[in-house]
Amino acid sequence: MKIFLIDKDINSLLCALFYSFVENILPDNVMEKRIYQPQLDALTMDIQNDAKKAERVKVALFKYGGDDVIAHLKVCLLSCEENALSVAFFYAHLMLTLRKDVSNMLSQKVVSDFSFTVQKVLHERHIMTGFIRFSESSNGVLYAKFSPDNDITELLAPHFLRRLNGIPFIIHDIKRNKIAISNGYLIKFQLTSLPANFCPSENEQRINELWCKYFRSINIKERKNTAQQDRYFPRRYRKYCFETWE
Repeated sequence: MKIFLIDKDINSLLCALFYSFVENILPDNVMEKRIYQPQLDALTMDIQNDAKKAERVKVALFKYGGDDVIAHLKVCLLSCEENALSVAFFYAHLMLTLRKDVSNMLSQKVVSDFSFTVQKVLHERHIMTGFIRFSESSNGVLYAKFSPDNDITELLAPHFLRRLNGIPFIIHDIKRNKIAISNGYLIKFQLTSLPANFCPSENEQRINELWCKYFRSINIKERKNTAQQDRYFPRRYRKYCFETWE
């Protein structure tokens, strides 16, 4: 079994594609070197980053797949699925092999797997725009913590930059220790192992109570439909949505 070991970023993926075509090697799997566990029957190849090689592959993908192909590959790499790297690799490999856009060839498993993975990440990003709960700090900064399935902080933050229109905010992915910090006009992403030091404003408790009152008022106690609630508001996303706490 041949395994390519790469970092989980777009340049590493492009370098793996370059190596595959130059050496005429099609791997059985592509895995993240940081978390790879050695296997007895595996022949591993550690792919090193090279900006020039990555750029050559990027140009080819733009030529055959259009302007969106790199963006979609980046989205695929944000997936929490263990095979996300392989899914992205084999999709791009097929496109480079056929030298044409393969995004509509959904009868091909490689393409359908890629499309499903991308849409799953984008769907979670979409629903989290409504599930994020901000709290106001004493200095006027809005803070929200969440634990998404996929690594969507970089996809989510630009939405709130536009929506909050100049208000500084922090979005904290607790699961990955990743934060997005904005002064209201620019966004910075970074990893942190420090716990959140949040001091709520004087109005925060009143705002929380209003949210809870609203949530209770739109429910009919005698006609509680928990199945529908779970379908539209999955329980795994309710951890930081205080209005659902009982």
